[in-house]
Amino acid sequence: MRYIHEISLPRRYGAVLLMLAFAGCRDSAPDDLIIEEETTDAIVFVKTTGEETLNRSWAESNLYKLSPISPDGVVTPITNFTGASVSDPCVSYDGTKILFSMRPPAGGNRNIYEIGANGQGLRQVTSGGGHDFDPLYCPDGTNMFTSSRARHMDEYNHAPAENLYCCNADGSSLRRVSFNMSDDFDPAMLPDGRVVYTRWEHFGQQNRFPLFFSNPDGSHFFHEFGPHNRNFFHAQPTPDGRLIAIESTMIEEDAGPIAVLKLEQGPADPVMGNQTLHWDVLTTNVNNDGEPWPYGAFKYPFPLGGNTYIASYTLPAAQENDVDYGLYTFTLQQSGAGTPADPATISIQDLTFLYNDPDANEYDAQLIAPHAKPPVKLPTANPALTYGEFFADDVFFRGTNDGQDVPMEGADPIDSIAVMVGIPTQQGEMNDFSANEFEKRALLGFAPVQSDGSFAIRVPANTPISFATLDNLGRAFVNKRTWLYVQPGESVTNCIGCHEDRHPNTVPTNPNPIAKTLPATNLNISPASYTYINFRDHIGPIVESKCASCHIAPIPPDSIPPAGGLDLTAVPDTTMEDQVFPRAYINLSGEMEMGNNVTNPGFPRRSLVIDYVLGVGAASSPHPGTLTPLEKRLFTQWVMLGAQYR
Repeated sequence: MRYIHEISLPRRYGAVLLMLAFAGCRDSAPDDLIIEEETTDAIVFVKTTGEETLNRSWAESNLYKLSPISPDGVVTPITNFTGASVSDPCVSYDGTKILFSMRPPAGGNRNIYEIGANGQGLRQVTSGGGHDFDPLYCPDGTNMFTSSRARHMDEYNHAPAENLYCCNADGSSLRRVSFNMSDDFDPAMLPDGRVVYTRWEHFGQQNRFPLFFSNPDGSHFFHEFGPHNRNFFHAQPTPDGRLIAIESTMIEEDAGPIAVLKLEQGPADPVMGNQTLHWDVLTTNVNNDGEPWPYGAFKYPFPLGGNTYIASYTLPAAQENDVDYGLYTFTLQQSGAGTPADPATISIQDLTFLYNDPDANEYDAQLIAPHAKPPVKLPTANPALTYGEFFADDVFFRGTNDGQDVPMEGADPIDSIAVMVGIPTQQGEMNDFSANEFEKRALLGFAPVQSDGSFAIRVPANTPISFATLDNLGRAFVNKRTWLYVQPGESVTNCIGCHEDRHPNTVPTNPNPIAKTLPATNLNISPASYTYINFRDHIGPIVESKCASCHIAPIPPDSIPPAGGLDLTAVPDTTMEDQVFPRAYINLSGEMEMGNNVTNPGFPRRSLVIDYVLGVGAASSPHPGTLTPLEKRLFTQWVMLGAQYR
């Protein structure tokens, strides 16, 4: 066993690692390195033989209790399964019960179970479906959890995607409440009754993990925190109204340094130059870019009450299979008042060894004790309706920190938006619909943007949608690169702009939007009425009849290059991912690894092929190929939808 006490970070972090690496067992440790504080509280944690990422592990594991919370505390099993995979404990508000996720010893579906904190009264809550994770007690007596029951695949590696679900305490009335195209996971209850969770956003080339807030029924969900180049995992509320989490720059890597997110400063999408204004990295020596871990790594920070926290920490590790996560406690220190005029700076103190089994990893420790129950957020959904409505106040009010263009009111005419719907890939479906980063999507339709920049749309409920503002040539000016959804009957009215500054004191630029005085444009159509535009059925025939005769592969001995160096023949070709498509599609798909850059999927205004199709920009001179207005519109919308093959 290893012990250490009262070492401040980051100033003496190197000393921490040295002492942790060479400290002896309890019998040889000096008395002043041992915590002797009396406590009657206990913690529950997961002990597993394997290493896990993003709460996902199939290794053998069980729940254990440490009582009292000290290095001399007694560790006893709460569950004692052989061959089961147990994870994600959540303690009830009265401190007597624990929800957890388990794949039973015989295998099969991973479901939600409940057990008494004393190890008695095991019962199964959910059954069947896909795999269930991340259970959470809700203040109204229901449970929230994440699940792959929808049998959708995520937008990155096409693994089963989990979204948020709710059910009654006995598992009845099970319902899906989030509709992301990739994963929603790690929900935690906030003091005001809302839920914070990490959302995987993979919208085309965008790939990040920001924090979203929502009501437990899935309503009023909103991106609350996360810049474009930082991800945050395992977020938990702190007693002072902030969040403590793990910072990472990696995709699917939830280990790294501990950070405190200063929500009082906002905004949801902070500019990196102001990072320390919005969050403090407490363990700065710990890298946030994945293995190797020369200074170790943290997971699962959790408040134990007062100013004491617990986290999983591993000593330095060269690879993931070298880690040995144990449990450590620490406290926080603040300088500054935490106001806009006097911002707070948070630092870590007293990183203290608590418990480690060298033959296992210890994860996800939580306090076993009564704790305050937040207020109940009443459901807003109306199951009798099939739609919800979305209002935006001002499309010209937007920030610049996502790399997109900023339309200027009066200079850039925007009189409409295109509304798109995500089409999830089903488990078992062939991944042959695209050669680029975009997943399948379709067009719901179009809606007017009022003269003041506002719009209102009625869309199918419980359906992932997005939209793009259009310029006077019908090209997407700005893409909403996140999947939105509304609950049945929900009216979303809190969008005052697009990537606007969301500081609490932000003053709307358009306090009385015209769109809120008019009926919402009705785009509540059935899936059978969605408009699909793909290369195989729509763009390919145009290319074959009007483009391929000039854009043809060089034929020896002449070796005359194709027009513009662009081969648009239907000859089968293979991508870097070993996908086989017609060469014309590969060269127009925006597949960057193949060296093709005439198309920027999702962004017609940045696509050279659209310049030539429309005869604008770099291709303002007449193009030999003449397309009809319908064909030009198809080309432009195809690129906006992500340049898919089928």
